[in-house]
Amino acid sequence: MGNYPMFTGTAEGRSQLIRLRDLRSKALHLEGASAETGIGFTTRQDDAFVAARISLVFSYSNAVARDDGVLQIFLNNEPIGSVALGKAAGPKARAEFTFTPALLSTDNRLQFRFTLKGQGARACMLDRDRAVWVNIEPATFIYLSTTRLPVADDLASLPRPFADPKDPLPLSLPFVLPPDAEPEVLQAAGMVAGYFGLIAGNKGATFPVQYTGLPAGSAVVMVKGGYYPPGIAAIPGEGPRVAVVANPSQVDSKLLLVIGDDAAQLKAAAGTLATSTSRLSGGWSAANEPLPTPRLAYDAPKWIPSNRPVRLGELADGGAISGRRLLDSPKVSFRTAPDLFFGALSGGKMYVHIRRADDSWVDPGNSRVFVDLNQRTVGEIPLEPKLKVLSRLKEWLFPGKDEDRVSQVLLPGFQLASQNQLDFLFELRAKANADCEMLDWSDRTGIDPDSTIDLSRVAHFAAFPNLALFANAGFPFTRYADLATTAFVMPEKSSPEEVQSLLNLLAMMADATGVVPTRYEVVDAAKVEQVADKDLIVIGLNSNQPLLKQWEAHSSVHITPTSVTAAPGLSFLERQFQPTDPRAPYYRGAAPELAKVNLGKPFAYLSSFWSPLNENRLVVMVGSTQPAALVDMSSHLGDPELAKNVQGDFYYLTGSKGEFYTSGIRKFVGGLPLWWRIQWLAGSFELAAFICVICVILIFAVTIERFSANRANRLLSRTMSDRS
Repeated sequence: MGNYPMFTGTAEGRSQLIRLRDLRSKALHLEGASAETGIGFTTRQDDAFVAARISLVFSYSNAVARDDGVLQIFLNNEPIGSVALGKAAGPKARAEFTFTPALLSTDNRLQFRFTLKGQGARACMLDRDRAVWVNIEPATFIYLSTTRLPVADDLASLPRPFADPKDPLPLSLPFVLPPDAEPEVLQAAGMVAGYFGLIAGNKGATFPVQYTGLPAGSAVVMVKGGYYPPGIAAIPGEGPRVAVVANPSQVDSKLLLVIGDDAAQLKAAAGTLATSTSRLSGGWSAANEPLPTPRLAYDAPKWIPSNRPVRLGELADGGAISGRRLLDSPKVSFRTAPDLFFGALSGGKMYVHIRRADDSWVDPGNSRVFVDLNQRTVGEIPLEPKLKVLSRLKEWLFPGKDEDRVSQVLLPGFQLASQNQLDFLFELRAKANADCEMLDWSDRTGIDPDSTIDLSRVAHFAAFPNLALFANAGFPFTRYADLATTAFVMPEKSSPEEVQSLLNLLAMMADATGVVPTRYEVVDAAKVEQVADKDLIVIGLNSNQPLLKQWEAHSSVHITPTSVTAAPGLSFLERQFQPTDPRAPYYRGAAPELAKVNLGKPFAYLSSFWSPLNENRLVVMVGSTQPAALVDMSSHLGDPELAKNVQGDFYYLTGSKGEFYTSGIRKFVGGLPLWWRIQWLAGSFELAAFICVICVILIFAVTIERFSANRANRLLSRTMSDRS
């Protein structure tokens, strides 16, 4: 792999790797005597391909090794290579093929087909032999040599060439800011970073910052007060403006200029670029559009609503979950509000319609669909369910179409996260008269887009501090997707790395919600009292951000050059009165131990606690002892795989190693229905609830006993009186 550079950055040509591990986290699995699967990938729209090859890394079972078979590789339905497997070919684990770049397009599909010798004609009618399998390993990659096509200086092309939604690689886009940029300028730059972070999506984005000069590539330049970088001519017009010009530092790259006479005009230009891009055209344009109306709580477009069922067609293109896409195991990705609480419910529900073409080769009685949520199977749906007696009677009395049948699948609450993925694995069997080598995949077979996910009966309820919610979705700051209740606290004179961390965080939050943040505030540490009514994100180096030292006592872990001290946490008695938090870590974490082992080394950290300025507001501090480590931490949060390790109220990162710590002290935020609250409290204090029930029973028994004794005495006295 060392012979194939990720990115050369030369003007004449660029090289890149598209790795299977970047497209999916686990191997592609082909199972049975005849199996087929595939995966889609995209390439930049302004790339012309010069050369291409694929490096295939695979493994296979002993059953395959004892027999003979062939693994075929197709790109966009065109064959590009094949590998013989089994005893005749000998042991193999790698193969490379060069293919013509003309086969590539913007949207591509890489397909793998395995057939065991002599089994292709009937394999689709046989039960799948799970002992026969081939895995396409995540180390597989495609190497591309490309030339960047020229793009006109036209704002109508945005976000290209600065970012391309089809680019399979993470985005790295430099920012050039005025020296000694004031907080309002940082806020304007953050809006632009949020816009490009939304374009980059889950591939991730980072924004290196410099105050002087121009980088040798496409970049964003914040121009304040008419001070243009050397080599850039002044843009005509007055007021807030946006322009795109050639970069004199590199002939095939562009500069995106955000222009204003002062910080207020820069914010107006940045807001227009971030929220009204369609109104921009030409080489330059006035940019003074008003910001969108303020967002409501929990209305982030990427979060499926919790007040109504959501169609799968709203989450994925209908063509992606039917037809030949079934070979790729159709996927539906969705996000939820991070503080969902299921209470008395086991989880959410999904109502699945399976569509099947009438003239299909599929044998519905022997075919089924497995449903996986975040790589764990949660349901199995037969294409033709075996109905019970009452259901058969209903079908006979009220006949309906097969596609009208709905299968209910439980989405367990403990498996639902901020980011989720549903996989539909179709295990299809063919009819007896089908030709397995000439299967016609009907576009009418698949998952009906009208299938729904229903989370409409859940509550919003969570305990804080909880860095897991922040790392995965920027919560609770993203409760309002425009960050209207959030303020970022920066040093008085921020270093490029501190500003880069700010921009990276804003890009992550934009991707988490689907909205470019525009209503947050940026202040320096000296003015933090002005934003006491907001949730605070404090960013900086220990040597440059005074609040990191001033508020250190509120952090659960204290680290000095010579020692590490962790807060003691709750005592045994206090834990008995602490309600259960279903999201809490199972143990306290090992951040203090990792910090002790690495004393003296550069590190970065996250620390969360309730604000010293307002007991109802939360603080997250993003600190570091070294600039590069601070940037690493902000990039860490933008990586979904790495962010999963962040938990508790303190997170320590040194190099590539990270550990969390939790003091156990937390406060619950949100509302629960009365019965759910009673059930939750009873579950939290099981021993106390048991003792209370016993006491109530005893009191009730004693009361009944005394009442019965008194009544018996009265009756006896009355009887004796009557006799006398």
